Amino acid sequence: MATTVRLFWKDPYLKEFSAKVVRSFVFNKKPAVILSETAFYPTSGGQPNDEGILNGVKVVDVIEEKDEIIHILEKPLLKEGEEVSGSINFERRLDHMVQHHGQHILSKAFIDVANAQTVSFHLGPNYSYIDLDKRDEINEEAQEKALKIANRAVFENRAVSTTFYDSIEEASKLPLRKLDPTLQAPIRIVNIDGFDLQACCGTHPAFTGQVMCINIINFEKIKKTTRITFLCGMRAINKATEAFLSLKRIALKVAMPIDCPAIEKSLDSMIDDNQKLRKVQSEYEKLLQRTCMQNLLQTISVPPGSFGKYVFELPGKDMNFIKSVGKGLVEEVRTVICLLVPLPLEGKPTTIGFYMTCSNDIEIDLRVLLKEIFSLQAGKGGGDQRTVQGSFNTGDLELVKDAVKTKLNAVN
Repeated sequence: MATTVRLFWKDPYLKEFSAKVVRSFVFNKKPAVILSETAFYPTSGGQPNDEGILNGVKVVDVIEEKDEIIHILEKPLLKEGEEVSGSINFERRLDHMVQHHGQHILSKAFIDVANAQTVSFHLGPNYSYIDLDKRDEINEEAQEKALKIANRAVFENRAVSTTFYDSIEEASKLPLRKLDPTLQAPIRIVNIDGFDLQACCGTHPAFTGQVMCINIINFEKIKKTTRITFLCGMRAINKATEAFLSLKRIALKVAMPIDCPAIEKSLDSMIDDNQKLRKVQSEYEKLLQRTCMQNLLQTISVPPGSFGKYVFELPGKDMNFIKSVGKGLVEEVRTVICLLVPLPLEGKPTTIGFYMTCSNDIEIDLRVLLKEIFSLQAGKGGGDQRTVQGSFNTGDLELVKDAVKTKLNAVN
């Protein structure tokens, strides 16, 4: 087994290279090659693989197996021993390099603020996240402090260098942020001058300034950890620009200058006013429901020892309204009630919604009754023994009323 020379460690900015095909074979039913040297970074340490081409053939995946790097190809390439020219998608490489290095900086910042170690790292196509081994300590104040420390390190444009160590014992003498005892030599240490030392096999920029900026966009508590979702580089700049333009539009709508604290205060006031209005609206809705229920009760007459069977139409109301009215009616008087309401849907024919319920002491299964009604007038819906709801496949209210009344009146 030959060791693939990793050109991306020598020069992470290398875009094109030449090499010899050491082995050409099929890997997991796909054509693959191993080269004498490569600029293609394999998926490793949370950083996704590079993409690009070899002699015009697309490289669809890059995998590390022990000392060798396997290039998975779109179609078979050259034979063993032949020369090959390769080029990587440098825009993708640079983005991954910036996100990965930003993670190193942010992880160190959380060590400084809360002594929180990073236990996992994910670099995705749209965002990245780290999982920290602390939960309660990682509040908004801690995040703000960590973000300031991280962006200060970016602004200071500190030099970044890498060094290889021949043994775990030698590497353990360094003031590392964290050291995996299972690492095997040679151990590569990434040094952010005066800020951080960490073992890593990924690609990193020459200076921290290339990260440009780091933004935390979300955090969530997961069991005993905290997940910090973040963006670096152009991802962070694009998101910040998007947020600023959105803030600008909001400021215009509320006729205010672009002043974050003032707009936030104004929005808090609007939210408070809206909650008060919702409360008033809710009380008014309850009053309407009680009034409607009282009006319907005046039309209901139930002989002693029996129960009523009534069908009412409530146009202009919604399903929540008729449910509340129906529940109130069967609590007040021993009856089976079916409430109907036209349901106009935009771009679709009007249907008739229904809500049918009964008093608890009436021996009836409304699911059975509903099937009988659907045998006369098709619809869809369901529920339990005491309550069913749904809609009929027609907007003809009179046809629906006749079908419901026919089957309901047959109930003893």
